[in-house]
Amino acid sequence: MSIFRTGLSLVLLFTMTNQVFAQAISKDYQKNCAREQVVEHQGIKGKALTENDFTAYCACQAEFINKNASNRQVNELVMDPNVKPEWLKLIELKAMKACIADPKMNT
Repeated sequence: MSIFRTGLSLVLLFTMTNQVFAQAISKDYQKNCAREQVVEHQGIKGKALTENDFTAYCACQAEFINKNASNRQVNELVMDPNVKPEWLKLIELKAMKACIADPKMNT
């Protein structure tokens, strides 16, 4: 029974650690995402867009990355949120397609 408790404790610890990383990537990633989106969409729709206009989209994208990146990849982003490795570009492309198709997104 004690081996079971130890194993269960390790699983819970790992899960909680992974959630902390996910929250860290989410916060920093969303800030960078919103800034990038403002720059990319300057002059579109005939109005000045702000970072707040991309909150829902960047939250969707961060959640997609949290679900689809490995622990090593998440750790890489936590250590340097400004890094843009090739694997991230691929996941971001998939996230963009999924998030734009999401009926909760207003465009």
